[in-house]
Amino acid sequence: MIDRKELHRLVDKLPEEKLPRMNDFFRHLFDEEELELNDETKKELDEARERVKDGKYVTLNELLEETRDV
Repeated sequence: MIDRKELHRLVDKLPEEKLPRMNDFFRHLFDEEELELNDETKKELDEARERVKDGKYVTLNELLEETRDV
């Protein structure tokens, strides 16, 4: 399980050019409840939450590793 210190460490290691993407990502996480979502998006979110419950996800470290060169 990742904690705040690990997240801070990862953000500190990000190259400057990737900071805007991470900013958008974090802002999206905080704004999710304020968004007006269509039925299809709500369904996709429900399915994604179920996958997480079933253990079918990647960690932030894995995601960052996979997108390192993107």
